Amino acid sequence: MKACQASFWKNRWVVVLGAARSGIAAARFLKGLGNQVSVSDQGLIPQTLQAELDSLGIAWEEGGHSAALLSSAEAMIASPGIPLSAYPFCVAKEQGIPVISEIELAGQFLQVPVIAVTGSNGKTTSVTLIHALLEEAGFRTALGGNIGTPLISFVDQPLDWVVAELSSFQLETTYSFRPRIGILLNLYPNHLDRHESMEHYFALKCRIFQAQQAEDFALSNWDNDWCQEIPETLQKNIQWFSLHPGPDVLAWIQDGQLYRQTEQGPEAVIALRDLPLLGSHNHENYLTLLSVSALLKIPKAAVLSAIQRIQGIPHRVEKIADLQGRVFINDSKATNYLATIKALESLEPPLILLAGGRDKGGDFCPLAQVIQNRVKHVILLGEAASHFAQELHKTEYNQISMATSLQDAVQKAWELSQPGDHILLSPACASYDMFANFEKRGESFKACVASLTP
Repeated sequence: MKACQASFWKNRWVVVLGAARSGIAAARFLKGLGNQVSVSDQGLIPQTLQAELDSLGIAWEEGGHSAALLSSAEAMIASPGIPLSAYPFCVAKEQGIPVISEIELAGQFLQVPVIAVTGSNGKTTSVTLIHALLEEAGFRTALGGNIGTPLISFVDQPLDWVVAELSSFQLETTYSFRPRIGILLNLYPNHLDRHESMEHYFALKCRIFQAQQAEDFALSNWDNDWCQEIPETLQKNIQWFSLHPGPDVLAWIQDGQLYRQTEQGPEAVIALRDLPLLGSHNHENYLTLLSVSALLKIPKAAVLSAIQRIQGIPHRVEKIADLQGRVFINDSKATNYLATIKALESLEPPLILLAGGRDKGGDFCPLAQVIQNRVKHVILLGEAASHFAQELHKTEYNQISMATSLQDAVQKAWELSQPGDHILLSPACASYDMFANFEKRGESFKACVASLTP
């Protein structure tokens, strides 16, 4: 499916697929350029949003994508939640209608440089740290993409930088988006329920580099096997971070401290014991921060201020309550096996784990091993509950309860717990079987914990 140029978007018939945040933002923007815009959603569109679309003169349909509307389009804007195998894309392919993401659209109009981050784990934490770094350095900065605000909303805003979190779903229909600094944090099995293979998943992630030019920077993780396979054609001015010092490494760990490379040589920045975000899995995120600071020559004082400013990230190993000595941790963002492994390894036993949802595929064995070694009881819920239970039984782990809802899971965890326990929601699954997104799941967990009556 081909891309479009900025000059294309005037007096066109455009269909926006999906009425979520990015789709609605794209529809508003394109309508403002003088296009005929329609929004088409497989589900129901809230009445308040219907009224807004009506007031803007944007047509809409809900409950499915009609053939007549799709066939009338000169271009489509794709929601990242719709797989490329879906009916609208089949119509577009048959009729030669270009389909692009809201990210691609934004890239055609943004006039400020972008730092874009993708990867299997750590994206939100890394972009949050980078955003704080740029603000502490005095730059006018906005944060968006897969987190929060759609990038198209930043067009024409008085900014120095945009920091963007990008998912593989967004990159599927992105072609010419050019970040000033493109970052691939890591790659692990994830979204294999949607992507046909790890090779395909990796190729999509590498799209973050595909439009970069010689003056741009690619940044990646020297310790990750997949990252070392980034094609040479995409390695324009590539830089690396690593948990270990090396000749071509921009940021690393040595003698219990975080280091970065400067024009004057290696510089120790902060001791690991002084980092606010707990867990060794956050070391990669801090190394990403230091790498960006080195590329942009940001003073050490601003780096330290940014590090201390971010004391926690919602839904990411987030302590939400301490009830009679039981500590409740919200890690709803853990939507794959590795993220849950890292959460479990960052906390001290005894642990009670709440897991399950819509399984995204991958090798469950490493997670089962960590559960066997560190978790005193597992409470399973959602579509993946029976599959997870079967996999755990194979390892002769039998401390398992099944829950009918998140409220039921929280209640069971409370009844099974003792003072000193950590009760961790870290699903290792997507949320879509029970919740609209991981944020909704995390907020529901908080509400369930708040409703407990010790």
